[in-house]
Amino acid sequence: MRFLKAFTKWQFWASLVLMAALVYGLYHFTFRVWLGAYTNHNQEIAIPDLSKMKIQEALKNLDELGLTYEIDSVKYDSTKSSYAILDFYPAAGFKVKEGRRIFIKSNPKTWRPVALPDIIGKSKRLAFTQLKLAGLVVGDTIYEPDIAKDAVLRVLFQGKQISKDTELPRFAKVDIVLGKGLEYGVSTPNLVGMMLDQAKSSILANRFEVGRISVQGAVTDSSKLRIFYQYPIQGDNYDQGLPVDLWASELEPADLQAFVKDLDRQYRNYSENDSISAAKYAEELNRAGTKQNTAPVKDQSVPDPSKQPAKQPEGITIE
Repeated sequence: MRFLKAFTKWQFWASLVLMAALVYGLYHFTFRVWLGAYTNHNQEIAIPDLSKMKIQEALKNLDELGLTYEIDSVKYDSTKSSYAILDFYPAAGFKVKEGRRIFIKSNPKTWRPVALPDIIGKSKRLAFTQLKLAGLVVGDTIYEPDIAKDAVLRVLFQGKQISKDTELPRFAKVDIVLGKGLEYGVSTPNLVGMMLDQAKSSILANRFEVGRISVQGAVTDSSKLRIFYQYPIQGDNYDQGLPVDLWASELEPADLQAFVKDLDRQYRNYSENDSISAAKYAEELNRAGTKQNTAPVKDQSVPDPSKQPAKQPEGITIE
């Protein structure tokens, strides 16, 4: 009963009316006054036509209108001028609120740089394909002696060697250095008279391999070892990549002539009394700056015609 009596009191109804007034006032202020002011109700901005503007002019207009923007300038269009606006959203004439973000696709100044792919050691065909896919152009193709035929040895840009991941302008020309491969029937260089280290360098420079090295006599200083014999012989046609055998010694050339004759019989198929080997060795020593007397000693006994050494014609060098 006391609960029902509360509804008959004027204080209850006054509180109820006051509460309703407060709720209505809060609703009216929130949705009619504050929300309209916060969202700029009935205050709309028409987006201008940006398609005919440069990016700098477009951004200036958007700033003046109180609009924000986001620019995408990744893809270059060669049919359009640099910094031209390719597309934008929302479209021209669309009405937006102040502060609305406008998305703009702009043409960059030029193509983005491209990275040089890793083509060192790869075949010519694969390297050319990768360069084309990367947006680069193959300029000159240079061949150098190397065992890897048609393999990429170096990449050059404007005459300078570059490595992978180097950024280059799109469609830039790069020169490719390729291996020429081994050649066949190459003339063997003359190594007789050279120091051992010098002879090794000459062998490698001519794309041969250093083969067996034989030393005659005692060695007191390896830097004084001089080549007195080689195989294959100087001037022989030999395939690159094959080994060249060397004989070296610290002894004087006169002390090695007997050993040279033994090597001639083994590698040059000269006979016991053949004087060609001695004459040839003397000529090679003279070229190295060493003068030796190779005149044979006359035998006082009665000569046997069958054992007479063959006479070398003057002015003729037999190799």
